[in-house]
Amino acid sequence: MSLRDVQNFTARIYTDAQLRREFLSAPEKFGKQNNLTEREISELIGVLPDEINFFADSLFSKRLREVEKLLPLTKRILTTDFEKHFREFAVQYTPESIKKHLEDAIRFAEFLREAEKDWKRDVAKYESAKLEFYAIGTSLVFRRFDYDVKEIFRRIAESPTNFERRKTFAVWLRIGRREFVF
Repeated sequence: MSLRDVQNFTARIYTDAQLRREFLSAPEKFGKQNNLTEREISELIGVLPDEINFFADSLFSKRLREVEKLLPLTKRILTTDFEKHFREFAVQYTPESIKKHLEDAIRFAEFLREAEKDWKRDVAKYESAKLEFYAIGTSLVFRRFDYDVKEIFRRIAESPTNFERRKTFAVWLRIGRREFVF
């Protein structure tokens, strides 16, 4: 296996808890199934399981903190559920672009549309659209919401728990150097 393949396999072990458990439970068998040589397997076994788990946890924590920075309102509203949902999301998705944290945040917000209910889903949807416009540089972003996001943001400091359904929309538009938000 090439050095790049070994590095990719190692990265998968660090980021995928299920794969890590499978490897640590039967490293020789699992290594051979993934085309690792005996030397590569023994080198990976040489890294103590505690070190692998520590490194995996630190990678997850870094990834989580970066996404929290990009989705601050969603984090504020979901509180402890934010990390719970992100753990579930992180197992299923690994960003591949150069802007990994940005991609992670946008895809996580999309994931929350299925995981969360009601107005909380719209907050994630709004922040995702805003990231697409400002961070990625998309010229036009249009989103429809089931709740009035302006009302949600106005009342967010009150720790609201319920909002009336009211269809609204938001548009971010860039023409040349001018930006418009409706």
